[in-house]
Amino acid sequence: MAFSDETRNELARVIPSARCCRLAELSAFYDLDGMLMGTANQYLDFTTSAPVVARKVLTLLRSLYPEISAQVLVRRSRSRRTQNCTVRILDTQEALAVYEEMRSQNYAAKGRYLRKKCCRRAYIRGAFLSHGSITNPERTYHLEISTDHSQAAERVLASIKSFHINAGVTQRKGSLVIYVKDGEDIVTLLNLMGAHQALLQFENVRVLKEMRNQVNRLVNCETANVDKTIKAAMSQVEDIRLIEEHMGLDELPAKLRQVAKLRLENPYASLKELGDMCVPPMSKSGVNYRIRQLREKAAEIARLYK
Repeated sequence: MAFSDETRNELARVIPSARCCRLAELSAFYDLDGMLMGTANQYLDFTTSAPVVARKVLTLLRSLYPEISAQVLVRRSRSRRTQNCTVRILDTQEALAVYEEMRSQNYAAKGRYLRKKCCRRAYIRGAFLSHGSITNPERTYHLEISTDHSQAAERVLASIKSFHINAGVTQRKGSLVIYVKDGEDIVTLLNLMGAHQALLQFENVRVLKEMRNQVNRLVNCETANVDKTIKAAMSQVEDIRLIEEHMGLDELPAKLRQVAKLRLENPYASLKELGDMCVPPMSKSGVNYRIRQLREKAAEIARLYK
């Protein structure tokens, strides 16, 4: 099962204990997927493509209004590959009662989000269940909620940002898409919605990815250092060969001669390893000093034999 579906299934099982939060979550379903239909005989619809979400809507309705008469309608597309589930309240009085209570919630200034944090969490959860998705963290970090309604998009975005989560909004094929891309922010959002199993799975993948990235950085750094060391050693060998060809190594002072011969015999050894091979042993800085002297001597010879 896709990670997004697993997250949706987990959230569909979360039923808030507080009545205000159940009403807030139901309001999110209405804002993104609901509609008050009809003129004389009005009815209320909540439509979704996910059966688990339809069951969640029905559960919330019955927990809020035990006597309500609601039915579930299932319609398949012509291709029969997808289906829509509609939870419908046919009784006009019941439909209007639910609608009015959803509209009369305690919103903050300009109605951008609910005043109570617990209700905002429930609202975000309902919005995600309605039109949300999350990418498998092994691929990339991306969570989004889409809607065709600008007021709903503003309310979802404001609710998410009220928890100091960095969220953005963009347009895609006529819909408004609220998105979160930072891994830490997605973890916070999953926790707020109550998707704790998805959060653990996301974090496990994130830790493994960070470990792999760290190992890759170390390997790349080590590879770069090895390449640099090999290039330097090859350049030193060329300098010593030039000295050997035009004046002979025996003409060099004893310590220079020793380092030169050891470098020719051990072209891939580090400066420390060369120092350990010297008799008596020489420090890394001592070897480096003599390598510089050999380079200067080779440069003098090169100028003479241009």
